[in-house]
Amino acid sequence: MDHSRRLRLTTLSRVLRTRVTRTAYYGLAIAIIAIAVATLANAYLQAGAASLGAIWRAQLENPTLWLLDSMPFVFLLWGQYVGLVVSTEASAMVLDETEDLRGDNAVLAAEARRSQRIDPLTGLVNRSHFVDSLEADIEAAQLSRTTVGVIVVDLDGFSEINQHYGQANGDRVLVAMARRLSHAVPAAATLARLDADRFGVTVTEPASADELERIAERIRDAIAPPCPLDGLSLQLVASAGGACYPDNAIDAYGLLDAATQAMQDVKSRGGDFSMVCSKREVRGVVMHSLSAELRRAIDEDELVLYLQPLVDVSAAKTYGAEVLVRWQHPRRGLIMPGDFIPRAERSGLMDDLTFWVLRRGIGYAARLRQGGRDLRISINVSARSLLRRDFPDNLQKLMDERGLPGTALTLELTEDTLMADQSRTLEIVERLAATGVQISIDDFGTGYSQLAYLKRLPVSEIKIDRSFVQDMLESDTDLSIVSATISLAHALKLRAVGEGVESSAQLERLRALGCDLIQGFYVGHPMPVGQFERWLRDRDTHTPVS
Repeated sequence: MDHSRRLRLTTLSRVLRTRVTRTAYYGLAIAIIAIAVATLANAYLQAGAASLGAIWRAQLENPTLWLLDSMPFVFLLWGQYVGLVVSTEASAMVLDETEDLRGDNAVLAAEARRSQRIDPLTGLVNRSHFVDSLEADIEAAQLSRTTVGVIVVDLDGFSEINQHYGQANGDRVLVAMARRLSHAVPAAATLARLDADRFGVTVTEPASADELERIAERIRDAIAPPCPLDGLSLQLVASAGGACYPDNAIDAYGLLDAATQAMQDVKSRGGDFSMVCSKREVRGVVMHSLSAELRRAIDEDELVLYLQPLVDVSAAKTYGAEVLVRWQHPRRGLIMPGDFIPRAERSGLMDDLTFWVLRRGIGYAARLRQGGRDLRISINVSARSLLRRDFPDNLQKLMDERGLPGTALTLELTEDTLMADQSRTLEIVERLAATGVQISIDDFGTGYSQLAYLKRLPVSEIKIDRSFVQDMLESDTDLSIVSATISLAHALKLRAVGEGVESSAQLERLRALGCDLIQGFYVGHPMPVGQFERWLRDRDTHTPVS
């Protein structure tokens, strides 16, 4: 028992004993008063007066008063004894009750911990515990330079069982499959229910592709026999995929994703039950392991800005540049945005990444203006960041810090971003436009825009998607789309920007169609800041584009 609890019980015992003692003192006082009254009465009856002499004689001549005189002391001793007994028993009762409560709490806590890691239907560990266990196995494998394998098993067509026979019978089938799988996997393996009809198996060393193949064979043999259900025999099949650390991923989530991707590849080919454990690096899985590193990359400036020039076709001069972000990873080299931006979106880092780009882009635009170059900087913004209520205020704060007017900045938004939440998007875009910031619709033609909604937006330009520009010389359909988009932009008093220009022929066709700005490899590749500045110095801003 800890010191604080012992102190509380001691205090309780003392309080109880004090209360009982106080009651005994009350009894003692009453007894003394009764004796005094009895003695006075006896003296008065014997001597006709209540003098001290009469009281003394009454005491000497009446033995009954001697017994009565002793009673207060008896009451006092008895009260002290009773107080001690009561307080001791009360303390013992409280102690017993406390121990019972502690035992009950320990049982409840253990049950709570178990419920957090156990799937209540199958009794297998759940996904959360499986991932934690897998992470621990990977850490141990890193130290011992060994391998860890994962198999993901998915029951094909299980949703039809729920539809035709009901969820209760579906649960019975899942319990039966879990029991079969538990007998099929090695005793040292960790078996978990990952999702509704999906199971996971972790295999520690030796965990080679061949080892996973053998386990997959045992799983297939275990699932193959018909599953009895109310007189019916259900024939179940499954798809499975496997992955190995460190061949396919270097963390728990990446390894689980690799095995899941392999399983889905098998399922898409209708492969019944096959094992896929590729020696190659599974695309996207390694990037998942980079999600944890992205936070550090943002904080430690591992990200770098690239700029791609925007050229005014009619004036034949540099109009501005689009800001693009790259990740200069210390081990993996330069990582393109298509590989890490989806990870940023899924890991909740998109706002941080967006504001990193905005802060650096605005800072660079201000530096250009201080150097006498009045170029407009375009920056892509995600829907998640744009739809934050405080986005316009935070953006204005960034521009105020660097003394950059809103007219020097263009935010590029995709059609999907603009259409996601029209009322809220319209409100925020109007607030941005009020500060002078211009809005560009990026990749126009690849999404779905309502013209009635589009004309209400304070948009400044439309960027024609590169897929139409690149094929317009060979495809009349693409040429018609490009021409119609430019005409639409001009009808709405907007600039038209042609993306993906890679040849002089494409440039001349866009010029003939009246396109305002162009962007693409023919003009300039995305380049680091230093190279972009050299490109500006080497290029006469009034030299015609050719």
